[in-house]
Amino acid sequence: MADPISVLGLILQVVHTAKRVYDFAKQVNNADSEIRELFGELFALKAIVEQIQTDHIEEKGAKGVPSPFRDALFNANTVLEEILNDLQRRTMRQSRLAKLGWPGRKGGLEGHIAQLERLKTYFILVILNDRSVVEKETAHSIDAVVDWSREMRQLREEKTHQKIKTWICPVDFDSMHRKARSLCQPGTGAWFIHGPFKSWIATKSKCRLLYLEGKSGSGKTVLCSTAIEAVKDAIATRTSGQVIYYYCSFHLNSSQELVYLLGALLVQLSETCPDILAELQTFKKRTLPLPDVLIQMLLKYTGALSELFIVVDAINESSESAKVFDALLTLLESSDNIRIMVTSTTSPPVSNPAISILRSQMRPSTNRIDIEAFLDTQLQSVPALQRLPEYIKSRIKKVLLEKANGMFRYVQCQIDLLSAQKTGRDVIRALDSMPESLHGTYETILCRIPSYDREIARETLLWLGSGYQEITLSELSEALILTKGDKTIDDDCRLFDPLVILSICQGLIVYDEFTTFVALAHSSVKAFLTSDAIKDGPAAYYSLDETEGSRRIWQKCLTYLMLDEFKQPCSNFRTLERRQETYPLLKYASENWASHCSPSWPSGYPLLDVEIDEILSFFDTRHLPGGGNYTSWIQVLLYEAPSEQARLTEPLYYAASYGIVPLVDRLIRSGANVNAAGGRNNATPLIVACYRGQTATVRVLLEAGADPTIQDAMEMGSLEWAIKRQNRAIVENLLPYMSKSLGMESLGLYWQCRACKYQNPMESAVLPCASCGIDLFDQHGMRSSGSSTPRKGRVWSRIGHITGKSRGQQVSSESPA
Repeated sequence: MADPISVLGLILQVVHTAKRVYDFAKQVNNADSEIRELFGELFALKAIVEQIQTDHIEEKGAKGVPSPFRDALFNANTVLEEILNDLQRRTMRQSRLAKLGWPGRKGGLEGHIAQLERLKTYFILVILNDRSVVEKETAHSIDAVVDWSREMRQLREEKTHQKIKTWICPVDFDSMHRKARSLCQPGTGAWFIHGPFKSWIATKSKCRLLYLEGKSGSGKTVLCSTAIEAVKDAIATRTSGQVIYYYCSFHLNSSQELVYLLGALLVQLSETCPDILAELQTFKKRTLPLPDVLIQMLLKYTGALSELFIVVDAINESSESAKVFDALLTLLESSDNIRIMVTSTTSPPVSNPAISILRSQMRPSTNRIDIEAFLDTQLQSVPALQRLPEYIKSRIKKVLLEKANGMFRYVQCQIDLLSAQKTGRDVIRALDSMPESLHGTYETILCRIPSYDREIARETLLWLGSGYQEITLSELSEALILTKGDKTIDDDCRLFDPLVILSICQGLIVYDEFTTFVALAHSSVKAFLTSDAIKDGPAAYYSLDETEGSRRIWQKCLTYLMLDEFKQPCSNFRTLERRQETYPLLKYASENWASHCSPSWPSGYPLLDVEIDEILSFFDTRHLPGGGNYTSWIQVLLYEAPSEQARLTEPLYYAASYGIVPLVDRLIRSGANVNAAGGRNNATPLIVACYRGQTATVRVLLEAGADPTIQDAMEMGSLEWAIKRQNRAIVENLLPYMSKSLGMESLGLYWQCRACKYQNPMESAVLPCASCGIDLFDQHGMRSSGSSTPRKGRVWSRIGHITGKSRGQQVSSESPA
């Protein structure tokens, strides 16, 4: 007998009972209807319990089966046994039954059938309930899939948004803010926060521009970070207010550009106005928006806020400081709910007299209390100083307060020097010979560097003082050990511990453990290294000439790119990532060597013939199997572009892109194709030079026969990019060559104003529309050749050939500009 509490056992019992009923029924008369009824119930029950078994209830086992279900199994088994027992008793009286027909105890049989019906109904409900559970589980699974899909979509959106943020602002302003906050001593800055700042932040204040002026090293950046935190606290209780900020930095060129400053402000504003990122994404497909466009975006989304506070530190360290200040004034003039705070070493330039400026100056008297608090903290926390007797501590405090002249940087340098002393007597001697100025302090630090460390120190200061972008400690340590002519680098060549660089240059450089970037400790360090004063003093060995520094950097970078390891490009991204991990300077060298060759960085130095020969030798490696070192360089430069694109892009394209005129000229004389397309957008050297604003390079290419009518993969030509990038000088250079290429006089070209439809002569493209005064350069964008619908946001509706119709009318003849 099968297990009575198992589903399988019940199925076997049903089959066995049905067979016995069938065998018995064949021996009796008039049993058809009753047999059919009983058979129907039995086989229905069999089908149901088989379905239950299919639905995996059997897998639950006896312990996993609910109690009511177990009872139903027992009842079903009992009914079947009663039917079998009844049949067995009747079989013993088979002959008599054959005469009498089907058993006379009809009531008992009907009772069994009724029980089977009830059990069948119960089991049907069990199936339905189980299926309901399955449906619920399925629904939960679907919900889980939907949630997963939503999370994946959110991750993709976040990744896309992060790419947009990095594209519009590659500067880590959050890291700069954290660094400034880490230097702040509790309680400092009260004179400013409770004075000028309080007046500026007041809702009824008429002075919406706060200008903080102070000498280099006086602590403006730290005070600026304190002001930012104070704004956050103040607006926490106000409705729909926000603070956005930015730090300009002398050692990071990208932080000095207006477009990235505005981009950083938009990135922060996007936290409350996410539509900003969607709007920026439309630009990412083409090129960086111009500052005017970003200003309009800021004003557009500022309207939703009751107050917007903008804080910008050290605009004097920006190479575009005048443009930055003008842009901030434009924001201030255009919106009443904007308040701006600026810090600088210089006085504010002449501005709109309608704007009231609240000026505040950092003086020795204002900083004395803060410097005293700073000294108290240092004397208690620096291990080498906290062990000193109180009388020496008091003397340190007195001397530094007298000599500081309000400069935190001076005090910090002296603390570093004093903490390096070995005895209290040495500390007293150091106090007696303490330099009177910050430059004197730097001279003292440099002269104390041991002779065996001087080369590392000088090379470190050169890379940090002349470098084009931030550099990590691992990149810097790789650069320091590189010598001209190296073909391989391994661990035997590398420093045992890169951190030794920090100890050698202590007081002159700083290291960010979070980002691993190394930089000069302060702008005053670079000012001293590049000054005339250092050239005639005891620290002349460390004198820095930016032109020669830049030359040395690109030569070292090129040496690195010519290493034997890079003779073949990587086969995939994973291999490329491993290569960059093994050779940490590869990315920096790839992205920066050509920039240091360019006459635009630093301004105006010529390449020697021997240097051009070195670069051409590097370019010639593209003819090696696989593309050589040249293709390995392009692979890092383009990165996400197809590797085949790296092989196809010719050297002239990059020489033009970086504006290396002597190199462009040599390549052209060597027979380079001036119209060969390359790069990410399949652009010609002329197009990329127009895009990059390389005016001198544009002239050389045009004189060599470059075609200004060719378009790139975005259906943009040289003239279109020049107008879009608002470069009037390049437009003026292009116009006569455009006319010549199109076989028409320059007077035959026009640009049609989108606003008033007036046809302006193209030679006057650098002038506003003669009819309505709209400037062609106020906005950007251009219609693609053959397109009937102009792109959104441009000033003109078409560029074409005047056919004799009166100006101001639509014309049909157009040039594929």
